[in-house]
Amino acid sequence: MSNDSIVCRPTRDTFVRFTIVLAAFFGFGLYFFYDGAVGYRKANEVFFSYQAFARLGNEASQSSPWGMEKAMQPLIAAEQAEGEWMVEGKYPLPANCEATRTTPPEAADYASMKQGWADCWTAYTARMKYPVKPAEHAYDTAAIREQWIAGGVCMVISAIILFFILRTSRRVMSIEGDTITAAGQKFNVKDITRLDLRQWGKGFKGVAYATTGGRRIRLDGMTYGGFAPEDGQPAEAFMQSLLARYQGEILEYEQEESTQG
Repeated sequence: MSNDSIVCRPTRDTFVRFTIVLAAFFGFGLYFFYDGAVGYRKANEVFFSYQAFARLGNEASQSSPWGMEKAMQPLIAAEQAEGEWMVEGKYPLPANCEATRTTPPEAADYASMKQGWADCWTAYTARMKYPVKPAEHAYDTAAIREQWIAGGVCMVISAIILFFILRTSRRVMSIEGDTITAAGQKFNVKDITRLDLRQWGKGFKGVAYATTGGRRIRLDGMTYGGFAPEDGQPAEAFMQSLLARYQGEILEYEQEESTQG
């Protein structure tokens, strides 16, 4: 076995996996924040506007024609509390919710509402670019708070993943003579009292553990070096170099069987 140094750097696949997970949690975090700040409030506006259209449509079928006063009334009865428009003091609406100040022309048109309020609602949603079908229920302040909390948790996880990406990018797994660098630590081959290779050739291929002075140090060939044949299987070369120097206890190292001709 050659005594040349073997340096295993983080694989491209490692960063791809990290990036996918980071993008997922960061994306979910932004999604939760959007719902907490905007999405749920807009959904409430659509929900209560739909209820108001239904109520006005019912009134149109049972009462005399409306006067101009109907258009001067708010579509959604709301009060302003703590700087937010609230329905029943519990369901936040967008700060610029026009429906809390006036009734849109589609709902104020008595004749059209009497003929079919659903058509008026469809025309209103088309103009406002709202969904025709409202949410099944309104979102209260507790539900909105949950979105902020969920978004915060996702961002914390994203920060942790980013930390591991940066840490991994600065580390290597190497063997130089009898000196090994792995998991951010340096130690000598003679310091190893046990080499656990039970996972190296199994389902978690490329994971081994070196016990040195009570420490259990992870040797991660999947993250560092890898086993790509086109790259010369750097992680396997690292392990073979280590085994050529190590004389202590080994737990179940399984090598791949040679191909029979």
